[in-house]
Amino acid sequence: MKHYMRSYWTKYKQLYKKGLKGIAAFLAIGAIVFFVLATIASRGMGVIFNEVMARQTMMRGTVTVESLSATPWGTLSFTDLVWTDPDGRRLVTVPDGKIRVNMWDVVTRNFKASAINGIELNDAIIVIDLDENNRIDFVPPSPDVKKSLNEVAPRPKAPRKTTQERQEELGKKVRNFNWQGQHLDLKIRLRNSQLEVFNRNRHYVMKDVNARIDLDSNRAIHIDMETGKFGGTAIGDGLVLKGRVDLKDVLKHRMPQLDLQFDVKGVDPSSLGFGENIHDTMTLLTNVTGDFNRPLAKGRVTMPILRIPALTFDNVVGDVTYQDGILNFSNVNANVFNGKLEAKGVYNLDTRAYTITGVAKDLDSSVALKTPEFLVPVSANLNFKSEGMPRDMEVWGNFWSGDGHYMLIPIQSITGNFHNKGRHLSFSDVKVNTKITTISTNALRIDDGQLTMGPLNITSHGGSNFILYDESFDEIDENMTRIKDDMKQARENSRRASDSAKGIDKSGLIAPDMKESMKDLKRSMDTAKDSLDNLSKNSKQ
Repeated sequence: MKHYMRSYWTKYKQLYKKGLKGIAAFLAIGAIVFFVLATIASRGMGVIFNEVMARQTMMRGTVTVESLSATPWGTLSFTDLVWTDPDGRRLVTVPDGKIRVNMWDVVTRNFKASAINGIELNDAIIVIDLDENNRIDFVPPSPDVKKSLNEVAPRPKAPRKTTQERQEELGKKVRNFNWQGQHLDLKIRLRNSQLEVFNRNRHYVMKDVNARIDLDSNRAIHIDMETGKFGGTAIGDGLVLKGRVDLKDVLKHRMPQLDLQFDVKGVDPSSLGFGENIHDTMTLLTNVTGDFNRPLAKGRVTMPILRIPALTFDNVVGDVTYQDGILNFSNVNANVFNGKLEAKGVYNLDTRAYTITGVAKDLDSSVALKTPEFLVPVSANLNFKSEGMPRDMEVWGNFWSGDGHYMLIPIQSITGNFHNKGRHLSFSDVKVNTKITTISTNALRIDDGQLTMGPLNITSHGGSNFILYDESFDEIDENMTRIKDDMKQARENSRRASDSAKGIDKSGLIAPDMKESMKDLKRSMDTAKDSLDNLSKNSKQ
């Protein structure tokens, strides 16, 4: 019995080994056959490529390449790929790249869109148009792709057609790219490419685009993209887009769902219409969710410094949301002249109109005015408004102060209103309260750097009152400057006289230099008195 079992097991092992050898031989022969067929197919890849391009319906027009080579493993390398529309206009140009395909589909001549596993594009120029529903199409590049980024048009040029003609044309428009629900499962790589995007009234040109896009049209799109500098509707240093687009419900006629990180770096505020000379860069760090056709972005806005006329803000930080072309800023905080700013605002990306309101508290007047003699803590309500033209920006509000002083003059409070538009700054209802007087005016203006004022009312707390008035204010300003200079000289002469007093000898005689110092001091005091007299005479005229 044992001998029988040993004999059966030996025969079984021999058959098993022969079976394995047979399977191995079959697989080897199959691999060789496939390799030979793939090699043959790769050598005729140019013919196959042209056949596929002629049969495909996803891209209108023609796709041609200057040269094409292939490996038996399904990698097609090409140079000078050009996609043109039926009118001969270039839609996409690619100097070189690679396409990875399923070689079995190539061998069996079942080559179609689903057979493509990967696309690599180097130094490509791609122009994307997003319609009202954010459907992607490819269109010819504008002349802006060859311009420097600060010359790119902020908005697409309006068509020279009536509204009705435009609507009829859009209704009849044939798209250059039609996905038509075909299943796509591929990896897309962009290296050092240029991307132009049209979206409603927005227009962007992006340089140095590097992206990795993993696409499965039945599941999701995974995106990892980073760009260099961009221009158009906004000018900035670059953007980052990372995350996932859920496509599972697309075939059920539901919009793709977004979960993306979207960061915009180094945005120039002047390119958004916040002011022609405001170039301190802004960064937006956001998370994007919601439907593809109506995304909602929430995040933070930061600016290391923001300089606008008469104000400098440091460490600007706030919350920002975006939806339907509207940016909402809230909880914005910043440092300004050793004080604090709290602000909020709304900005329309399409019209460039905006409103900003804020409260600045405890500003150091000596820092703001660069005048150490004027030391008063000032607070203000600020309002900024523009209808879309930077030159039409309006700034207005009111201000108030706490206790302080100007030189040796104690100040109890300062209040007033202000309004600024263009190069015209005006103040109204201004009151300066001291312990003995109240100085007020309702007409103080600075036009193109020229100071003018209306009546200046000076009222003592004892009840006396007089009006100081000068249309140009130049002579008053000059007299005040002379008074300050004379008082400074008087203080210097007083110091010299004090030093000279130390030179009096024991006999009690006054030293010659002491006599001279006393004469200088008297002359300075007389000059200051004359300046004050001139100021008084001018006030009575």
